[in-house]
Order: sequence, then C-alpha cells, then structure tokens
Amino acid sequence: MSSLLIASIIFALLVLLVGYAFVYQALEKRRQRRQRLLTALKHRERNFKFMLSGFPDGFLTKDLTLIIYRALLDACEQLSRLEPKDPTHMQDFTQYSAELEEVKHRSQAERARLDQPEQAGEIRRLLQELYRFIAQQADRGNLGQAQGQTYREQIRRLALQVSVDANAIQARQAQAAGKPRLAIHYYNLARKMITQEKGGQGYQKQLAQINGIIKKLEAQMTQQEATSPDAASAGPAPEEKKEWKEFEQQTDWKKKQLYD
Repeated sequence: MSSLLIASIIFALLVLLVGYAFVYQALEKRRQRRQRLLTALKHRERNFKFMLSGFPDGFLTKDLTLIIYRALLDACEQLSRLEPKDPTHMQDFTQYSAELEEVKHRSQAERARLDQPEQAGEIRRLLQELYRFIAQQADRGNLGQAQGQTYREQIRRLALQVSVDANAIQARQAQAAGKPRLAIHYYNLARKMITQEKGGQGYQKQLAQINGIIKKLEAQMTQQEATSPDAASAGPAPEEKKEWKEFEQQTDWKKKQLYD
C-alpha cells in the first residue's frame, strides 16, 4: 500500500471524525436547548397553576385572570410539541381552554378582600411574579406598551389594596382586643399608604370609612382618659407596648414603594 493511499485514508478518517464530532456537538447543543426550554416551560406552568389557586377567588381583575390562562395555554401547547407522547399536556390545554372561555363570559365580581393579614405576603409575591411576566411580555413585543402599562397599573392597585387590607385587619383585631391606640396606628398606616401611593382616586369611600373609624377611636380614647386619668398617664398596657414594638420593626414592606 502506497504512502499516498495511507495518507488519503487517514485524512478521510479525520474528516469523518471531525464531522461526527461536529454533528454530535450540534445534537448535544440542541438537546440541551430543548431540555432548558422544557424546564422553563414546566416551571412557568407550575407558577401559573399556583397563581390560579394562590389568589383568593375574585381577587384579580378579569384582564389579569385571562393573562394567566393564556400563559398556561401557551406553555401547554409548547410542551405538547416538545413531548408529543405525553397526553397530559393536551389534556391540560383542553381544560384551561374551557376555563378561559368561562372567565371571558363571567361578569367582574366585587373584588375579594383578605381574611387574614398573613395572606398579604404570599399575595404580594404572586403579584410581583405576574408583574415581572407582564413587563417581560411587553419588552418582547408580545403585549402593546399601552396594554402592558394598563395591566401593570392594575397590579399596582391590587398590591396597594392588599397592604391596606392587611393593616385594616390588624387594626380591627387590635380594636376587638380593646387596644384603640394600636388600632389607630394601623388605620393611620392604611390611610398613609393610600395617599402616598397616589391611590386616593377611587378610594374616597374607603378613606372616608377609615377617617370615621379613627375619629371614633380617638373619641373613645379621650373618653377613657377623662374617666380614668390614672390609666391615661400610665400609657399603653405592657402587652400593647410589645405589639407596638413588633409593629414598628416591620418596616421593610411598609416603607417600600410598590412597584416603582
């Protein structure tokens, strides 16, 4: 066998090896991209499923509820293309399609309010997730800028109302426990949130209610001090002082601007 033939065979083998390595690398990159996309889509589907169950019934506006359903449908459709042998994706797609149509024809009910102040933290986290998703969709051109701004404003108002509701609940709890001073502080904080976050428009009725309650509580405290001067000079009870100290320490979400 001549040296030329041997060199040709070696060259051909090298070309085959290089070609195989190139194809393998391309296939591996494609597999990794597909896996990343699968992981991202499944994560998105889980997040939006959790949103549907995490928000109280009637809490979101119809627009925001439809956005969640459309995001779920898009995720299910892409997952069904990536994993055509998995029937659950199309089953979920069919289910969410039916629920979306139901939401479309449902009238907007009066917004649900919080039952427990502990709900506020989780609801704010879900609103932040939804806010980021909408901002991302607007940046990518999947939503018009004006439409995206409308949705973001709806979320801002919901986030504001969650904080107001949480403080109102704690104020009522303090009031029921016979601690008018602590109740007034919670109501004042709720009122301050509405006015400082430019949420006064559309909140006149709630502001009037809060102002009325604060006046009644202040009158109650004045009457108590008049009938019991010793109690007034002693100041708040020890347990009320403790609660107020804990209240003062919770400044991270109270002082932070909502979704600047």
